[in-house]
Amino acid sequence: MFFAAIGAVFLIVGMLFVTNVANAAERAFHLYAQLTPRVGTATPKTLRIVGAFWVPLGAFFLAVGILR
Repeated sequence: MFFAAIGAVFLIVGMLFVTNVANAAERAFHLYAQLTPRVGTATPKTLRIVGAFWVPLGAFFLAVGILR
């Protein structure tokens, strides 16, 4: 069940970043920029790319948690 919960979080957050619903990527980037002293070359587009990798990862974890 733990895998399913983690998978659901990754899947939902990944979908929010990829689709940028309610400017989720921009808001998360600004939060990250405030909390860290050096942002480097990260941009909101970087978070959208990261979200694209989180969606299949979350789906895999969710499937493992359900089928396990």
